[in-house]
Amino acid sequence: MDAAIVVSWKLPFPGREKEALDYAREVNEYWGNLAAEGKCSQPEMFFFETDGRGLWIVKGDREVLEGLVVAEAAERLMVKGELLLQDFSSEIAKAGKASEEHMLRYAGVGEELALV
Repeated sequence: MDAAIVVSWKLPFPGREKEALDYAREVNEYWGNLAAEGKCSQPEMFFFETDGRGLWIVKGDREVLEGLVVAEAAERLMVKGELLLQDFSSEIAKAGKASEEHMLRYAGVGEELALV
């Protein structure tokens, strides 16, 4: 697994709390089914108690994840998140060995430029 879909948000928009909870169940079910098929890891959700921020992560192979996020059902879930949750954002991040390789490349270029 060299990548992760990372989704973050703040609190639900006022009045949309119930729909946001239903949405969390829908996200877990959708990505959980893909994980059961071996396409990605089980979704992991994190909630920050101090300010209500949330985060969920699904790990997998970059090419597979890139294909999964453009599927109609996944795109609909992302749009639903934007409508229900404040400051909703998502992106594919490097993970595992790809993350380590990025840091080594960063350090190497930094040395070449005499910045590190």
